[in-house]
Amino acid sequence: MQQDAIRTIDTHTAGEPTRIVVDGIDETALIGTSVAEARDHFADAHDQLREFLMREPRGHDDMFGAVPVETDDADLGVFFMDTDGYLDMCGHALIGVVTALSESGRIERQSSLTVETPAGLVDAALEWDGDRVTSVTFENVSSYQCDTVRVDFGGYTVRADVVYAGNRFALVDAAAIGGSFDETPISAFVDAGLDLRASVNEASPRNPMTGEAMTVDGVEFYEDGGHRSVVVFADGSVDRSPCGTGTCAKMTYLHHLGALDVDEAYLSEGPIGTTFEGRLLDATERDGVWVTRPEITGSAHVTGEHTFYRRPTDDLAGFTVR
Repeated sequence: MQQDAIRTIDTHTAGEPTRIVVDGIDETALIGTSVAEARDHFADAHDQLREFLMREPRGHDDMFGAVPVETDDADLGVFFMDTDGYLDMCGHALIGVVTALSESGRIERQSSLTVETPAGLVDAALEWDGDRVTSVTFENVSSYQCDTVRVDFGGYTVRADVVYAGNRFALVDAAAIGGSFDETPISAFVDAGLDLRASVNEASPRNPMTGEAMTVDGVEFYEDGGHRSVVVFADGSVDRSPCGTGTCAKMTYLHHLGALDVDEAYLSEGPIGTTFEGRLLDATERDGVWVTRPEITGSAHVTGEHTFYRRPTDDLAGFTVR
C-alpha cells in the first residue's frame, strides 16, 4: 500500500504543546524568498497538511505546530500553525523548536542563534546541561501599544487594550467580565474570548504605525496586576503556558501604564501555574508611541517522536467537534 509518512518531534513548553515537522514535507511545499512567503505558499497549496497534523484524530482542538524552513537570512527559519490557521510569531513554540532541533542534533549545537519567523528575526540564547537544553531566552520582535477600544459584553462595557508583540492581542482585565481565575471555569473565558475578539475586531482598532485598521489574533485575560493570564486564540484554543508573545504584550502594556520599568524582572503565570520570566531590554518613543524590546525565558521538554501516515484508504484528513 502506498503511503506518505510525516515525522514530527513533539514538545511542551510550560505545558503548551508544539508538534514540529522534521520530515515528510516536500521542499516544493515551502517555496518563497522568506519564511513568511514559504508560510503563505504552504497555506495556499498545502493547508490540508496543517489540518492533518493539528486536528483530530491525530491532534486535538488545542494542538499547536511548527514547520522549520531553510533560510539564508538566519540560522533557522520556522513558521507556526494551529487548528484554525497560522500565526506570525509564537514564543512557546520557538522555545520548543530550538530545544528539540538542538537536542536531536538537527541543528548544530550552539549557545545562541538567530531565527527567522514570519514576524521578523528573533535572537535566541540557549542554556545547556550536558545534552539537554535547560532554557531558551529569546529577544522578540518590537512590541507596542496600538489602541484602546470599549465594547459591550453581557451588560458590561469592557475595555480592551490592543498590543502588538509579533501577534496582536486584546488585553482584558478578567474582573471586567466578572471573571476570576480561581472561580470562573476556563470554558467561560473561552466563550468570552471569542465574543470579545469578534467585538474588538468589529470596532476596527488602529495601528498607530500605519493608521490602518487592524484585527487581533487572541484575547489575553489578566489579573493580579497582570502577572496571571489566560490567552484564548484560534477557534477557542487556550494557551496552557503563560504565552510568550502574550507576555511580551503584557510587559509592553504595563510599561505604557508606567507599571513596569525597563530591565525590571517580570514573572508571568499561565492557567496551569507554569511561568515565563521576562523583561524589557529597552523602550523608545517613536511618533508618540512607546516601542519596547521584550525578552522571554522558558523551558521546553521533548514528549515524543511520531510518524504519521497518509494512506489512500483513509480519507479523514482532520476534523474538530468543537
